[in-house]
Amino acid sequence: LLANRTLARAEALQELFGDERLSVCQFDELADREACDLVINATSAGLKGEQPPFPGACVGNSSLCYDLAYSLKDTPFVIWAREQGSRSAVQGWGMLVEQAAESFLIWRGVRPDTAPILEQLG
Repeated sequence: LLANRTLARAEALQELFGDERLSVCQFDELADREACDLVINATSAGLKGEQPPFPGACVGNSSLCYDLAYSLKDTPFVIWAREQGSRSAVQGWGMLVEQAAESFLIWRGVRPDTAPILEQLG
């Protein structure tokens, strides 16, 4: 399931992925569905300190919530996801570190061990 603010954008992403099995909807339609197993926040809401535009019903006690944004403190999405009772809610530090490691590999021919960095970010 892929949700977006507008159905047209969700459908454009569905077409980009080229997989008709991927169902799409608008954010407000998530309230009528069961909680998702995985919720990835790719909105810019947290950059402005705002809560995510998703209804709380899309998160349940078995949901893993991942915010593509990252901050020195919990992002608004991570706080919100925990308040909704998510199994786990994390921010995008892992993505940032792994992207940096892949860039280093491209430029230097060596991929750094990311485990110690990720452990420090805890």
